[in-house]
Amino acid sequence: MPVPELLVVGTIHTLDPARPRAGAALLRDGRIACVGTEGKCAARAAPGARRIELGGGSAIPGLADAHGHVLWLGRAAFEVSCEGSASAEACAALVAARAAATAEGRWIVGRGWDQHRWPGAAFPDAALLSRAAPRHPAFLTRVDGHAAWVNRLALEAAGIAPGTPDPPGGRIGRDAAGRPDGILIDAAMDLVRARLPRPAPAELEEGLLAGLRAVAALGLTSVHDAGCAPEVLDAYGRLAAADRLPVRVYAMIDGMVPLPALEREMSRWRAAPATGLLEIRGVKLYADGALGSRGAALLEDYSDDPGNRGLLVSTPEALREKVLACVRAGFQPAVHAIGDRAVREALLALRAAGSAARALRPRIEHLQVVQPADLPLLAETGAVASVQPVQAASDGPWAAARLGAGSVRLAGAYAFRTLADSGAVLAFGSDFPVESPDPRAGLHAAETRMTSEGRPFAVEQAVSRLEALRAFTAGAAYASFAEGRRGRIAAGLDADLTLFAEDVLAVAPGALRRLTVTHALVAGRVAYERGR
Repeated sequence: MPVPELLVVGTIHTLDPARPRAGAALLRDGRIACVGTEGKCAARAAPGARRIELGGGSAIPGLADAHGHVLWLGRAAFEVSCEGSASAEACAALVAARAAATAEGRWIVGRGWDQHRWPGAAFPDAALLSRAAPRHPAFLTRVDGHAAWVNRLALEAAGIAPGTPDPPGGRIGRDAAGRPDGILIDAAMDLVRARLPRPAPAELEEGLLAGLRAVAALGLTSVHDAGCAPEVLDAYGRLAAADRLPVRVYAMIDGMVPLPALEREMSRWRAAPATGLLEIRGVKLYADGALGSRGAALLEDYSDDPGNRGLLVSTPEALREKVLACVRAGFQPAVHAIGDRAVREALLALRAAGSAARALRPRIEHLQVVQPADLPLLAETGAVASVQPVQAASDGPWAAARLGAGSVRLAGAYAFRTLADSGAVLAFGSDFPVESPDPRAGLHAAETRMTSEGRPFAVEQAVSRLEALRAFTAGAAYASFAEGRRGRIAAGLDADLTLFAEDVLAVAPGALRRLTVTHALVAGRVAYERGR
C-alpha cells in the first residue's frame, strides 16, 4: 500500500552540521525528499501530502535506543512486577496475589525487585517466597536481570540442593548452613530458567509487538535488541517479512551458547541479515554480571563486600574464542562488560582479534567502570561505548558504597564525559526494561547527572544536550552501521523523525523528562501519534 507523503513544518533540528536547522522536511517513499524552507518543500509535495504543523514544537532525527530487551518489555504486562516495591514482603504479596489466581503447579514469573529499595538492603530468601507461593514454583529476576529470587519449589524443580556446585560464571546463594537460600547470581539463574515453560510462537510475536509499540509511544524509531534466542529471531523474521514491525530493530544473536551452536546461528543469519525494518548483524556476548547484584567483575574487592570481586561470566579464553568466531563470521561483537576487570578483558579480547574486529565496529555494552589505563585500549580497538545514562541516575545513590568513595574506579564509573573526550563513539540506550525505555529520562540524566534521589552524581561526567541527542541518534546509527542512512535529517536519508510539542533544544534541563512526544515517524510512516 502506498504511504502518503508527509510534510513536517516548523522548527527542525537536523543534527546535520551542514544545515543544523530547517523550516520543513518532506518525507516520500520512506526517504527524506526535501529539507529546507517551508516554501521549498511544499512546492515539491504532492497535492495529497499530509501536513504536520509543529507549532511551538520541534522535530529531530528519529531517536534510537542502542541497548534494550524488547521481549522482556512486551511480556512485562503478563508477569508479576515488583518494580518500586518498598520491601521483600511487598513483593511477595504480589506473588501471593498472582498465585491465588493461577492454577496450582504453574510457574509464577516476575521481575523488577531491587533490594537497595528495601530496609537493610539485604537479599531476600526462599522461605518468604515459599510462604507466598507454596504450591507454585516462583522465579523473580532482579531489576538488572543478573540475579533471581526463587522459592523452594523452583529450587527443587531445578535439582538445586546443598551439594549442588556453583556453575561456571554463576553463584548459588547459601545460608550459614550451606543450604541454597533462594538467590541465584548470573549463570546460576539458568539452572531454574531451563525449567520455565517456553512461549508459543504467537506469544513471542505478541510480546515483541507490545514492546515495540510501547517504545514507539516514547518517540523511539529504532531499537537495538541485545541478545535474542533463535526462536525470538525467528519471530522477528516473521514480523519483518509481513511488514508488521512498527519501528526498526537491530537484533543481536545470543552469544551465550556453546560455540558450535553460535556458529550455526551466525551462518543461518549471514545469508539474510536484513528484512524490511529488521537487521541482524551483531552478537551479544557477556564478560561479567552487574554491580547491583555484586556480580560485575572488579580488579579489586567490592568496597561493601570484602573478599568479593564479582564474576566473570565467560573466562578470558572463552571470550576471546567467541569474539574471534564472530569476527571470522563477519558479525559485530557486542560485549557486556560492567566492572573494570571485565572491561579490560573485553578490550583485550577485541585487540587479540586484530584489525578485522575494528572494522566490525565492536561494542562494549554498559562500560560502567573503566580504568584510565584502559582508555588507550578503547581507542586502539575502536570499540563503541554503548552506555545507558539513566543507569547513572539509578545507580548513583549506592555506587560509592560498591566502588569506594573517592576511588579511581568510582571516578571512572558512568564516565560519559571521559569516554567522549577519549574519542569513543557514544551510543546511548536504556537497557530497558531494567530501566525505563523513555529516552527523555536518558537525556535528562546525561545532561544533569541527577540521581533518582534528586542529588548530583559526578556532574563532571555530564555531556551537553546536543551531545546526548547525537548519542541517541547518530551514535546509535553508527553502532548499527547506519550512519549513512540515519542520525541526521538530510535529503536522501531514511525518513525517521521524532516530534515534540516543545523545542527540545530550548527547554530547561529540568523539563526534559516532561517533553511531550507527538509523533514517531519510521520510514515515512506514522508509528505513533499522540491522541490516536
